[in-house]
Amino acid sequence: MTPKPKITVQVKIAAPIDGKSVTFSGTVELRQGDSIKKLLKKADALAETKSHKPFRKAFRQGVSPVILLNGERIDLTEEKNRTLKEGDEVSVIVAIAGG
Repeated sequence: MTPKPKITVQVKIAAPIDGKSVTFSGTVELRQGDSIKKLLKKADALAETKSHKPFRKAFRQGVSPVILLNGERIDLTEEKNRTLKEGDEVSVIVAIAGG
């Protein structure tokens, strides 16, 4: 069986994590057919040196993060298994203060 081709996806986070403002942007290499869920796991490994698993921590706070796929808001509970494509961009944003 031949391995699936690789794709690159941009990932970003802006969130208060452990009382500090965390921002991270990077490129994650995935296999064709991988999901948003897989991307977030790999993004944590990539960003871990900056802040301990910021993507995981963003989902374990009192405020639900806003998830954008190519600039469009998505509901992660419905879209976590959505297949990503080459060049997709996923952003995770947690509001710092209400307004």
